[in-house]
Amino acid sequence: MKLSDFSVVNYRSITTARKIKTNNMTVLVGKNNEGKSNILRALTLAMDIMKIYSKDPRSLQIAVRPYLKNHYSWEKDYPISLQEKNPNGWSSIDLNFELDEQDILAIRSMTGIRLSGCIPVRVSTNGAAAKIDIPKRGTAAFADADNKKKIIEYVCFKIDFNFIPAVRTEYDALRVVDSLIEKSLETLDTNPDYINAMNKIEELQQGILDGISNQIIEPLQEFLPTVRNVQIHIQNERRRIAMRRNTEIIIDDGTPTPIQQKGDGIKSLTALAILNIPARVDRVSVVAIEEPESHLHPESARQLYDTIMSLSQTHQIVLTTHSPLFVNRTNLKENIIVNDGKATPVKKIKEIRDVLGIHISDNLTNAEHALIVEGEDDKIALEKLLPSMSTKIKRAIQNGTFIIDYIGGAGNLPYKLSFYRNLQCKYHVLLDNDDAGRHAGSEAERQGLLDVRNVTYAICNGSPNAEIEDCYNKAVYENAILNEFGVNINVAEFRGNKKWSDRIAGCFLSQGKLWNDAMEKRVKLVVANEISEEVDTVLNEHKRSSMDALVTSLETLLS
Repeated sequence: MKLSDFSVVNYRSITTARKIKTNNMTVLVGKNNEGKSNILRALTLAMDIMKIYSKDPRSLQIAVRPYLKNHYSWEKDYPISLQEKNPNGWSSIDLNFELDEQDILAIRSMTGIRLSGCIPVRVSTNGAAAKIDIPKRGTAAFADADNKKKIIEYVCFKIDFNFIPAVRTEYDALRVVDSLIEKSLETLDTNPDYINAMNKIEELQQGILDGISNQIIEPLQEFLPTVRNVQIHIQNERRRIAMRRNTEIIIDDGTPTPIQQKGDGIKSLTALAILNIPARVDRVSVVAIEEPESHLHPESARQLYDTIMSLSQTHQIVLTTHSPLFVNRTNLKENIIVNDGKATPVKKIKEIRDVLGIHISDNLTNAEHALIVEGEDDKIALEKLLPSMSTKIKRAIQNGTFIIDYIGGAGNLPYKLSFYRNLQCKYHVLLDNDDAGRHAGSEAERQGLLDVRNVTYAICNGSPNAEIEDCYNKAVYENAILNEFGVNINVAEFRGNKKWSDRIAGCFLSQGKLWNDAMEKRVKLVVANEISEEVDTVLNEHKRSSMDALVTSLETLLS
């Protein structure tokens, strides 16, 4: 079972946020005070009421009152604009659960009802009471109150929901961690050994309490002669709760330190790490996270993003954010823009940029994908080669959704990748296979900006170090170098397995020409301008494999 979508009607600023699709990672984005957090809290309200129902279906109205007293006020939580028109209005949250074959069989066994593939549940409240219903049409069997109750009990029991609010105070942060630990310890309540141990504790404690009762009855009778007996008890539920609370977490990162003394980033990561512990596979595991970037240093935010992405592999994540970092780049439609009391799936990257206030130059307006290369010469050459190697790449360049950009030196890679990540562009990187390129790639990986999947190195057979120019046929540019610089590269210095720029440097120096970084840049630009669209002429058939691999990776990126 999983949550496939949910709708929120008449809760705080949200009047109609319908059919918000949920998969692995649903991201609610929007400007301040547009209702992102209200949608998340409405989902939390519904899930919490369902959990209360699952513990005691027969007394929902009694059990839910203390919860509603602290979590729902009709005067504040029902839309103010509708209160005069609907003085008895209810807030409602519709949850649509997708059933697997096991769920369908279980419900059929309990009720005899043949369901197709989903079950809707509506949770409503007006602050004084709460209702849970199944608004499914076309199935007469749902008119049977007993069947409906069985299905609601089944669905409610299957929920494993956790809400992590934006960290506002140290108390809030620790409360999240404590509640997750408490929930894990709660599973012991059905363990026979634990039950026996709790019974023994109750027996020992009651002996002490009975002794106190016996000691105070006589003094009480002096003032109240009618007193016949005094009993002191610890409520079993309170005893069980006490045994699950007041845990202490010590984190040893060189110096053992209580989590209370750690920063917000560590506390948030600890909470998510606890959530990442394998859960029961037969549960609907949904985690709602409010503004995970709050109060975090960018480095901590990136670590938290990686943790959330890992969590989304086994849980359904619904989060709110103002940060480009937490936008779902893998599936654009799982980003939901919240605006004017409504929630709308994103269709174009530009919508996210606009709502997050990201300002970009005209040439990047439609860009959704980018190839990042080291130098301007690489950009010039690849803008001619790549369209000839792939019609998909050619179309993407023509319509402006794919661009090639250069970083002006491998050391600038992290900055450039952060720039494109903030623009919500998916990117691929081409680097020289030399010390500078490999170091830049490793550093970007360390910072969480790059992984093996989205980087290609210019690797050439037989060369421990190589550049993109090593992939070109010498005949394409040798005359241009001779005419521009008076240097003949058909000499011994150009042979060997050193990288291209080292071999060119040898040619220049052996023929009495100065060589430095500025000269290297000039020579590479001359070579780039000689590159044509004739791929088979330009690329050396024995050294082009990394270029072919680049095309394959880019086509996958554009899919």
